[in-house]
Amino acid sequence: MPVDKSTADSILDTYRNMLRDVDGRGLEGEAVDKMRAVLDRMEALAQELDDVIEFTTRLSTENLFVDFSNYYGKALMAASGQNSTGKEPTDEELLKQTLAAYDESLQTLEAEPAHAHIVPIVRKVVDIGRSGVSYPEFLRICEVEGVFLGLNSPHAKPVIEYEIYCAKLGHRPLEVKMRTEVLEMYERLVARSAFGWPDPLEYELARQKIEWAYEPEMIKWKMIEDRWDRMLSLVHDWVDSFCSFAPTDARWAGMGGANSRAVTMRNIKRTQQCNPGRLKVREKIFHDYFGLQWADIWTHPTYRNQYAARMIWYSDACLDYIKAAYDLCVPGGRPSDDLIAQAEKLYSSGAFKRADMISAEEMRPMEFAQWVQKYVSL
Repeated sequence: MPVDKSTADSILDTYRNMLRDVDGRGLEGEAVDKMRAVLDRMEALAQELDDVIEFTTRLSTENLFVDFSNYYGKALMAASGQNSTGKEPTDEELLKQTLAAYDESLQTLEAEPAHAHIVPIVRKVVDIGRSGVSYPEFLRICEVEGVFLGLNSPHAKPVIEYEIYCAKLGHRPLEVKMRTEVLEMYERLVARSAFGWPDPLEYELARQKIEWAYEPEMIKWKMIEDRWDRMLSLVHDWVDSFCSFAPTDARWAGMGGANSRAVTMRNIKRTQQCNPGRLKVREKIFHDYFGLQWADIWTHPTYRNQYAARMIWYSDACLDYIKAAYDLCVPGGRPSDDLIAQAEKLYSSGAFKRADMISAEEMRPMEFAQWVQKYVSL
């Protein structure tokens, strides 16, 4: 799965525009060919990778940003005739072209709110270049002060903190724990760096190590959630299939036509007869793979997390009759009259569904462009 298109576009559009500028001028030559090759590599990474941090890190570790800018500067110098005599460009010419490329990048970044956290380091490059220094002095200052390292380093802290924020909104505790560990690692690398910028390769390797360590546990968490959720629905549907409202409920409705009523009744009978057996099969899988039984559901961290987050679809009253019906949900069994009466009462009042269930709006994060504004002054 490729990197999110809007994210990839916000990163690559600067370089696409620079190549369009060169093409629009009708420029040709080795520098233009190399620009195109570098951009092709950027585009390929955007399609191959699905993680924005890994994407930006690869762009940095492969030196693609710097290479593209260098070739762009050479292409413009060739176009202006500064190299037409075969002479090497002067320091003044090199500084002018380098600053032009960085200045254009700065303007593009400033126009994109999602890049607010990257603007300061690019602005610093431009400010150094405009301070009246020579080209060699410009390069020396940028190197000594770690500015070039800052350009190549992943500016990951805002992204990691945003991922933690999103994981908290989505009530994904393992992801919160994992992202927090990544953030702590990032800050250790920053503290260890003389310039406050972590080495991009070291950061990427450490990040992947943490994510790979958590991946099995996160997959297991989701599998357990899915399986007990299905077990609850099997018991819930089984009880409801014996209720007087079952023939009119969408869960069993036929597709219409002359035999629709017969199909509906056959669907109801299938639920009554088959759900107990399906439950037993799923219980066995639940125990064989996770060492858990029906009674363990209610105290398991996955259930307690969803319940506390108001993500359980069933109301408390509905959960009570699901728990009470479990022992009766066996092949050939039938819910008690009391349970059927409870189910019908809840159905008629609509109280079978949790009234305060968390809404999609409550779980929707703010846009990253808004989130990152707090880093503008950093």
